[in-house]
Order: sequence, then C-alpha cells, then structure tokens
Amino acid sequence: MGGFFAYYSLLKKYTFYFMRQLFGILLFWVLSANSFAQLLNDNDSKQLIIKGLDKLYNYEFKEAENYFHSVKIKYPKHPVTPLLNALQVQWQNLPIEQNPKALAQYLAFLEKCQLSSETLLQDPNRKAEAIFFLTASHGYIALVLNYKKEQVKAANEARKAYGYLRDGKQLIEKNPEFLFTSGLYNFYRVQYPETHPIVKPVMLFFENGNKKLGVQQLEQAVQKSVFSRIEAAFYLMGICLKYESNYPKALVYSNWLHERYPNNLIYTMRHTESLLMNGKMDDAQPLIQQLKRTNDKVYLLAGTVFEALINEKFKKNDKTAAEQYVSVLKMQPNDRYTNDYYAMAYAGLARIAIRSGDKKRAHELYSKCLEYAEYNSTINEAENFLK
Repeated sequence: MGGFFAYYSLLKKYTFYFMRQLFGILLFWVLSANSFAQLLNDNDSKQLIIKGLDKLYNYEFKEAENYFHSVKIKYPKHPVTPLLNALQVQWQNLPIEQNPKALAQYLAFLEKCQLSSETLLQDPNRKAEAIFFLTASHGYIALVLNYKKEQVKAANEARKAYGYLRDGKQLIEKNPEFLFTSGLYNFYRVQYPETHPIVKPVMLFFENGNKKLGVQQLEQAVQKSVFSRIEAAFYLMGICLKYESNYPKALVYSNWLHERYPNNLIYTMRHTESLLMNGKMDDAQPLIQQLKRTNDKVYLLAGTVFEALINEKFKKNDKTAAEQYVSVLKMQPNDRYTNDYYAMAYAGLARIAIRSGDKKRAHELYSKCLEYAEYNSTINEAENFLK
C-alpha cells in the first residue's frame, strides 16, 4: 500500500506541473498540428483563438469569450470546444476546487472533452489530436480530485494522463512548442525525487530526466515557441525562485509576464515575490496593496507574508512582522498556491524567536515550516538550524 501511495504522489505532482501548461499547448495543437487540418486552414478562427488567449490570461473574461464564441459555434462537436469552456471556468474561479458549482461545470466540460476525444481516437489519422485532448482532460480531472482529497480517483486519472503524455512524447521533435513539455519533464523528473526522496523507489515507472537540459529547453521555448512561451516563462520564473535561488533571472521573467498581463493576479503575486527577493521593496509595495485589496484568501495571505518580510528584513521591525506572520498562520493555506508562503511565515517567526533568544521556540517553528516548504532556500534555512 505504501508503494501505491508513493507512486500516486509522484503522478499527482507530475500532473500538477504538466497540466498547468496545457492552455498554451492547446493553442499549439489548434493552430499547428497537421491533424487539425480543418482548423489549421481556418485563419479567421486562428486569430480569434490567439486574441482570446491573451484576454483570458489577462483576466478579461468577457472579451475572451467574445473571441472564442465564433470558434465554438463553428466547431461544436470538436473536443477543443469543451476544453476551452473548462479552462474559462477554471480561470474565472481559482482555486476551482473550492467552488462547488463551478467545479461541477468544470468536470462536466472535461468529461465531454474525453468523450469527444475517444471518438477521435478511433480515426488513425487523428490519433495525435485525440491523445492531446485525452491527456488534458484526464490530467485536469486528476489535479482537481487531488485537491479535493479524493486520492484513489485522482491516482487513476493521473495514471491515464501520464500514459497519454508518454505516448505523445514521440511528437516532441516535430515543433518547438514541444520544447516546453520536454523541458518540464526533464527538469521535474529529477527535481521532484530530490525534493521528495520517498518517491525514489518508484522512479522505474518513469523515463530518465536531465535538469540542465530541462532548463535549456524551457529557455528555448520562451525564445522559439509562439503559444507555449507564456507558460514556459512562468515555470522558469518558478524554478529560479523555488529551486535555484536565481532571483535576478526570476525577475526577468516575472517582469515580462506582469507587463504583458497586469490583471493576472497569479503573475502579479509571483512578480511581487521576485521584486522582494531582489531587494526592490519600493516597487513591491503597491503590488502588495493590490493583492490585499482583492480580499481573496490566496492573495491576502501572500500579500500579508510579503508585508511581513518587508517589516522584518528591510525595516527591521520584528514586532510588526511577527504580528503579520501570526495573522498568516491563522489563515488556511492553499495547497496549490500558498503552502510555501505559509512556510515562510513559520520561518520568519523562527528567525524572530532566535533573535529574542528563544531557540526552543525556533526549533518548533522550523519543524512546522518543513511540513509546508518546498523552496530550497526555506528548506535549507530550516534544516541548517535544526541540525
């Protein structure tokens, strides 16, 4: 049983990292794959989808739907239509698993996408097309079931998603868009077991990876791809922040994303973090206020952590910082977006405890920190103290 859950854990994590990129890759398939012959030659629909994509990323949901509407009318039975519908519901209701009504719509669209894709799979000439949409639909369902704590169902969906993803790897060499999926796999195939040693025994289920090559492929995707460059930049920013502590490089990508999509609060949140890690407190402060004004728990938690970091590290105000860190710990962290910020709050309180001479309290706080942390910098800080 332990082996099954370790296997599930790895599949679950891969699903998270791989499926977040699907909107960009979806556009690649819609606009570039030979199997989409009808849509490929439909220049009007291609332009509508490109414009809709930019609007969706920038949280301009009505405008995005205006662009997508004609495409959906033209291709009502194609799996692209229900998948686009699902992604629109997801972006408008983040985190989707916390909104029961939206979640029901989301799952219904994904199941419809699966049915349409299974029909396509029966046509040998459209196998690649079907594989993509089956990967997407199973992957997104697995991800949301995981966050709903329905682990057995999520594991089954993740297994199916990984199977289709593996089948699709043969297509990597055909187009620079696939530099992104290849880069993600190569990097996280190595990084995830490094961060979570418990899964190393089940590595035999997966092909080998290469972190250096993965980063290079993601960088090439930003430079060469058209439709996956946004997601490639987002993941490179995360890698630089989370695993490499390369803050100047993270800022390059976060600044580009924020300037292009200023209304996207996920990008704003990560850009604010990048600014702080580079010591740009003055630039970060108005963005912190923007995050907190949303009253969304995800952004409120992040904004409060960022304010606490400014008070602790820049203003040397431990009293105010401690109060803010404590207020963060009274909030409920979100597995998908804010676990690491929650860990930062524990680490901040531990540093303050050390300065006040309470090493026992610091030990307790750093131990709690490690229950949530995945940032290498946070983990190293906690482990070095505990040793």
